[in-house]
Amino acid sequence: MIEVMTDMTKKMFLSVAVMMLGFGLTACQSGQTTTDSTDNSGDSSTSRNFVIDTINKSLAEVSYSPNNQGWEYKATAVPAADFQKWATSNKALIEEALSKIDTDYVLQVTGHTCSIGPRDRQADGRLGNLYYSKARAQQVLAALKNAGIPTDKMSVAGVADDEPARGVDAKDQLNRRVTFKIVPKAK
Repeated sequence: MIEVMTDMTKKMFLSVAVMMLGFGLTACQSGQTTTDSTDNSGDSSTSRNFVIDTINKSLAEVSYSPNNQGWEYKATAVPAADFQKWATSNKALIEEALSKIDTDYVLQVTGHTCSIGPRDRQADGRLGNLYYSKARAQQVLAALKNAGIPTDKMSVAGVADDEPARGVDAKDQLNRRVTFKIVPKAK
């Protein structure tokens, strides 16, 4: 029941954010009635930053991990049935975010780990948390594509344990998740 309410809250928050963006952009555009050749690129940049910030606030409420429990240690596979359930609740939000970004930005699918284990690949060949975090992001990107979500405006990143979940111990399994954020496209 709480999970359903959380999904409904996410959807309502995104809907309100999208409406605010629409009204804000309409107001900004209708207010620009200058007839001289003054450069208004700062206004455009400010408006774009506002849109991205608003989308990212909505996306900050969305993450994926198997069964909402975090991946098992060193695991990267995305369970199909679990992801399908997640996608049903979050597909519209992801697609809406993708529809609002221009060609200079991408939706970054970011993998995370807990702080257990080494960060980098070890001399003895053991893989580190950077590997596992990126592999999780790649697996979620593939699952998004399989769910029918266009991935041409997406990228993947792995940040290991650099960005722990708020209020969660760094070693906790809940840190093993994938998050979403609009970022500038790599040049």
